[in-house]
Amino acid sequence: MIKLDDSSELNILNMLVDHKILTSQQFKQIETLSEEGGKSKLITAFELNLTNSATIQKVLSESYSLPSIELKKIVITDQIRKVASLRYLKENIIIPFEITGEVVKLAITDASKLGLIKNIKNLTQLNPELYAASLDEIENFRQRLENKKSVENLKNKKLEQVNKKEKNVPVEVESDVIAFGDNVIKEAISLEASDIHIEPFKNTCQVRFRIDGVLKTMDKFTKFLTQNYNAVVTRIKIISKLDIAERRVPQDGGSTFSFDKKEVDLRISILPTKNNERIVMRILNKEAGAQSLDELGFQADDLNSLNEAINSPQGMILVTGPTGSGKTTTLYTILQTINKPSMNILTAEDPVEYELEGIGQVQVREDIGYTFEVALRSFLRQDPEVILVGEIRDKATVDIALKAALTGHLVFSTIHTNDAPSTITRLQNMGTPDYLISAACTLILAQRLARKTCPDCRVPDEKINPKVLSSIGFTPEQASRIKPVIGKGCGTCASGGSDVGSGYKGRMGIYEILKITKNLKGAILRKATTQELKEVALKDNFRTMQDMGREMLLTGDLSFAEYQRVLALE
Repeated sequence: MIKLDDSSELNILNMLVDHKILTSQQFKQIETLSEEGGKSKLITAFELNLTNSATIQKVLSESYSLPSIELKKIVITDQIRKVASLRYLKENIIIPFEITGEVVKLAITDASKLGLIKNIKNLTQLNPELYAASLDEIENFRQRLENKKSVENLKNKKLEQVNKKEKNVPVEVESDVIAFGDNVIKEAISLEASDIHIEPFKNTCQVRFRIDGVLKTMDKFTKFLTQNYNAVVTRIKIISKLDIAERRVPQDGGSTFSFDKKEVDLRISILPTKNNERIVMRILNKEAGAQSLDELGFQADDLNSLNEAINSPQGMILVTGPTGSGKTTTLYTILQTINKPSMNILTAEDPVEYELEGIGQVQVREDIGYTFEVALRSFLRQDPEVILVGEIRDKATVDIALKAALTGHLVFSTIHTNDAPSTITRLQNMGTPDYLISAACTLILAQRLARKTCPDCRVPDEKINPKVLSSIGFTPEQASRIKPVIGKGCGTCASGGSDVGSGYKGRMGIYEILKITKNLKGAILRKATTQELKEVALKDNFRTMQDMGREMLLTGDLSFAEYQRVLALE
């Protein structure tokens, strides 16, 4: 018998109860015996002779006024085999069995699939017409489809190889969009991309990968994507457990993808646009929190300050930076560093990107009112030593977080500001009392991610003269002897099938750490401006991200162009 998911089985059994085929007591008996025997609920019901495929078909037909169909009498045509992929049919238990004019006739066995059927029109450009069929006949029909397809594939294998004209086409049309989607994700992972963009335009579509923080168009996917865009969107919605019939509002979902003997988590966002739905898939790096603080690239003094702050029994530590600057990696690494059996660590995240062993992680859901503020209030009743609040977005959240930091808790969070000193001003502008900021905040860490100049193709950057170097803070004497480098491109830094590289290979963190010293506390209490706060901090040996960037220019790890892109002051 065809295998159904739990929701489909429950839907069918409830339908049988509604029609008095099953009693409530029999329903409970099925659930109990199913759990005890490790079998599905429907198989259990069949073994108890409480129902059968014919009965389910009859009840479905009566409940939804659907005509019944005997699939065993249906001859499978080439048209039918082209309607949808076998995997799609198997996952959704929908069987196309006849095409007449602009109508495709579909056999179903579960009314919970009615919402999915709307998408058949998008896939086929045909109007769906529904029929009730038995579980057994649907499975037999699907097997017949599969067997025919296997024979056909065997016969046409050589022909397909001959007809393959484009060297880099990632999939054959026969693969439906499943292999295409898999190949896009596999290539993105292989190239260490952080995001996959799938984008529709008026006359074409494109796939772009964000590699080392910069988007790169993957031309080899364009042709297939343009021809099959709706089907690709549907496939991604299916693996993300999203509503494939909904095309009017944004949707967010997630999936797990297995590749090269490891699992990768995907966070998926779908946005309706004028031309079609736009997709962005974030590839979550499960190993981000597995490294040590030493590996993140902090300078010795900054690392000492950070270690002192994170090992304190209380206080608030803020990490700031734009989206994609590595804030999550830094915070997860910190949590892994201080995590031990004697610590109770709780996090509120939106979303929970990957699991940390031994740490209580909570998913914030603003759609039901479970905000960072609400989560934080509940955390304080859970006896934690350490709390992480994913993001500070409002005054209420920051006030609770700061008060928690004053009452014996170590609190971590993120906030969106340009640098560390402006974070204090941002908190003040949110209405947070100055005394609370000065008393509770212990350290602010601002960071960026910059592309590292490829070590195998570095050459002197002849375009950069001393005058240009002086404009970013070097003294005339320094500017006269500095020789910046640039990557000319080579096989080492090439990606996406190109023979010529970008000149960059990998990324590195650029940081500034602002300790809330006694002098800085005084400046906060007298409402100093951001510039005044920075000047006070500089007197206490504060090093800016620009300072670190200039040092990396000297070592050759950072090119002048990348310094300008990441660190240029407005």
